[in-house]
Amino acid sequence: MPRPTLTLTASLLTPPGRGAVAVVRLHDSSRLEPGQGLVAHAIDSCFAAVNGRPLSRQTTGKLCYGHWVTDLAREDVVVCRIDESTVEVSCHGGRAAVTRILNSLKLAGVSIEDWQSQQAAITSPFDAELADALSQATTIRTAAMLADQASGTLRNGLAALLALGPDELASRLDELLTFARFGLRLTQPWRVVLSGRPNVGKSTLINALLGYTRSIVFDQPGTTRDVVTAHTAFDGWPFQLADTAGIRCTTDELEQVGIDRARRAVDSADLICLLLDTSQPATQEDQDLVSEFNHSTTSSLGPVIVVAHKADLPDQWGHPLPEHALQISSITGDGVKDLMTRFVQALIPHVPAAGVPIPVSQRQVQWLQKAREELAAGVIPQSVAAIKHCLTGTPFECETLHPTPADVT
Repeated sequence: MPRPTLTLTASLLTPPGRGAVAVVRLHDSSRLEPGQGLVAHAIDSCFAAVNGRPLSRQTTGKLCYGHWVTDLAREDVVVCRIDESTVEVSCHGGRAAVTRILNSLKLAGVSIEDWQSQQAAITSPFDAELADALSQATTIRTAAMLADQASGTLRNGLAALLALGPDELASRLDELLTFARFGLRLTQPWRVVLSGRPNVGKSTLINALLGYTRSIVFDQPGTTRDVVTAHTAFDGWPFQLADTAGIRCTTDELEQVGIDRARRAVDSADLICLLLDTSQPATQEDQDLVSEFNHSTTSSLGPVIVVAHKADLPDQWGHPLPEHALQISSITGDGVKDLMTRFVQALIPHVPAAGVPIPVSQRQVQWLQKAREELAAGVIPQSVAAIKHCLTGTPFECETLHPTPADVT
């Protein structure tokens, strides 16, 4: 009888490319008796432990050093038997070692999959969703918060909702949804757009914020024609900074395209940083932008921070500056750190404590919003059903446009 192979999968858990260590996970989804599974057969066909014992005799949870032997090479590896169905192989992080190990497993009848597909087969859809969110973390701080949610905080918090009465349920759902926007930004950076008329120093400031040259700086209005973005972190939170074309009236068609893109970037921003060049007299364009952006509380725009830029030069502005305008010189660095602090204070005024459940995907947010709507309408069974759908990983039936965190109110 031929040996079944469809239940045995291998996936690369670490990011592709060069690195110090790479990890390959081998998993058997069959339900054979311990010691008779397919993992041991596949591992023993290539792995020789220095202690001379086959995989079935290695201690579960203990690291085992040995060699991965193929016709082409001999790799130093560490194998860990996670349980009867799962083994992790750690090897050198170079592409050659990973490729050789995966190719030899494929020859042994193992199906090579991406880690997300394998994870979905190993765990519930809900837990796989949390694992995927954790893989998207770009800072230690966001990874720690996502790991807390994946450890059971979110699952337990949602499950606890099912035992509550209507009044307390409404309160708890409101608390969860309060952190919806924050939770989605654990995997996607906060978007900050630098805006203003041409030649106010947007490119110079974004380079100062990043600590390296990302945008072209030239003493000519209209140099930036497109939206230039860069990623960084402030206080452990991921940010995307966007350097945009200067906004002004122009008859130049190419420049107008850049201005239109700058406008769209402003419309989708979490926060707008409006630059004013105080080394020059205020123009009508400056005043129009101040008037437009400074009334963002009654529009769709996010919060606005006004920067009085080029503060190292003599002040020629000649008009009162908006309240709380921040004096900054990108050349000397004065005020740059204060601006970073303002970004964090404006977008992340409150950080939930460890152990507080936070929805981290658009699907979760949509089901929780549905649960709150049904509860408000007095349809308690439908509200409970929505919470259960959230817990079981059911796709949201109206999820067709893949909304971004900016769509969460």
